Amino acid sequence: MLTYKQFLFESKKVSLKNFVEFAQEELNLSDLPRIVVVNDPKFSIENKTFGCFSLNDDTITIQVSQRHPLDVYRTLAHEMIHYMQKQSGKELDGSDGSDCENEANAIAAKIMRKYTKTINNHGY
Repeated sequence: MLTYKQFLFESKKVSLKNFVEFAQEELNLSDLPRIVVVNDPKFSIENKTFGCFSLNDDTITIQVSQRHPLDVYRTLAHEMIHYMQKQSGKELDGSDGSDCENEANAIAAKIMRKYTKTINNHGY
């Protein structure tokens, strides 16, 4: 039997999977990086980020605890764009204001606008 907290976490994973499929189609990605879901706010405190993409092993790590699902999805879309950038051979520069960061922010925003039109009540 699941605790309520476990149930919420499992529900988040199902919704996250649906969003990943949507974003994958929007980005025309033939494959996906490994995605690690962290349900611990300490991750964000320790790493000073809600999500990251590892160039070394093509892994996205995303922290979901105490965050609105749409915020999680925007972060995930942003990191998926970094994966797409790497696949296309771009030199990735994660510094604020870099071309890669600006592109990831802009495309993630477009994906989120399109995605929110597909849901009636934002999951609530």
